[in-house]
Amino acid sequence: MKVSEDEAEDVRLIIGLLLLIRDWTRKKLGAKAGIDEGDLSRYGSGDQKAQRGTWKKIEAATWIPLAAVRALLPALHRLRSLAEGRSMPAHEEAAVIARAVGNAVEAALRLEEPHLCGQEPEAVQPSASLPQAADRLLAEDLWGRLKGRTHSARLALVEEMPKYQTWALAERLCAESERAAACDPQQALELAELALRVAERVTGQPAWLFLLAGYVWAFLGNARRVISDLPGAKEAFCQAWKLWGAGVAADTGLLDGSRLLDLEASLLREKRHMTAALERLDQALVLHPAGAGRGRILLKKGYTLEQMGSYEQAVETLQEAALWIDWEREPRWYFGLRFTRVACLCHVDRHEEAEAALPELRALTVQPEQAMDRIRVCWLTGRVAGGLERIAEGIEALAAVRVEFAEKKIRYDEAMVSMELAGLYLQQGRTAEVKQLVSEMEPIFRDQEVHEEARKALALFRRAVELETMSVELVRRLVAYLYRAQHDPELRFES
Repeated sequence: MKVSEDEAEDVRLIIGLLLLIRDWTRKKLGAKAGIDEGDLSRYGSGDQKAQRGTWKKIEAATWIPLAAVRALLPALHRLRSLAEGRSMPAHEEAAVIARAVGNAVEAALRLEEPHLCGQEPEAVQPSASLPQAADRLLAEDLWGRLKGRTHSARLALVEEMPKYQTWALAERLCAESERAAACDPQQALELAELALRVAERVTGQPAWLFLLAGYVWAFLGNARRVISDLPGAKEAFCQAWKLWGAGVAADTGLLDGSRLLDLEASLLREKRHMTAALERLDQALVLHPAGAGRGRILLKKGYTLEQMGSYEQAVETLQEAALWIDWEREPRWYFGLRFTRVACLCHVDRHEEAEAALPELRALTVQPEQAMDRIRVCWLTGRVAGGLERIAEGIEALAAVRVEFAEKKIRYDEAMVSMELAGLYLQQGRTAEVKQLVSEMEPIFRDQEVHEEARKALALFRRAVELETMSVELVRRLVAYLYRAQHDPELRFES
């Protein structure tokens, strides 16, 4: 059955585009789709009409949605007209092509992967049985398809495409949300909300679905925490525990229940409920006698102890955490661990040990996006040098760091490094430089980002300088106070 020239031209364009995208020959397409190569030629010449079943085979073989390719036909026709010297006004050409491309994108999003026959390769078929660890292989592939898309496109896919509605993809999105929390809180929230959308559409046994929902709500609580929505975070954790409790009968260990504990501990730490945070982390450690999970929990425990001012305990805890954290797999964890340990060593005057660890820290900050990490390592370098009585070296490093914090308007850290710099100036008897430093710190004293108790301590520092009663010991006490007050706005400085 012959077809019209216009229809034949469409077929030639579709087949040609498919061959171009896949970088295949007609022979290879025929072999993959189970179609005679001669038939493909006849479809393009118009001597034979391709039936619906034939297009299904072509679509399944190429993994390219034909609806999206057909939506591109108006653009392809316009481009061919341009090549033949037949054109319309430029703005109309652009509108036709843009509209065609937009329609193709919408069609691809609706169908995602082609397979009108509803089949996918056996290796990535979603499991129809009980949840199992192997499901994570498919989730990795699905996340790869979602990763480069916009948030709205991701939402559309997980709501409309059943293959995205799996427990393992929800779990994978939770992991990505946590990873994004350190640098992009809004992205962390979007990913956690997307994980919840997925979890709400998973089918299975009710108890298992409760368990999954509880797990995801914990990561949503963490995402709300990092955007400073602490009431919303508390509400999310209440929901997480309620759902997890309702599904505990289905707990086979596939989902890591310790995540509810350590994520809630981060919220409790931020709310200054330090004892409760440590209790949650100790409970989580019971569930993780070994492995990377134990390293993560110990790292959080070390952070908590540092913020409490329990620096020696923090050093011991972080030392144990280092046994479980692989720097190649979790570089951010590893850097945070090493950095916090060196900072704690400085607090307890173990400067020789701190200095020995500095070369490794510098080696961990070589990437271009780690500029802030390098500044903070320079800060540690200045603190170590000052502690080892290399005053000139310490002053040089701290002065450079202070300039960086001032430019970036990181007020609290600027105040702390200024205090440390003042202490080194005093050791050299350079009171004039201390007074100059105080005058330059006036914006910090007025800055509302520095909480009231800390401002009172800084005002005391300024007053002591004016009265020339400032001592190195008083500076050290003020510095120690400011480090702890950073995490405890109600902590008062006792002069």
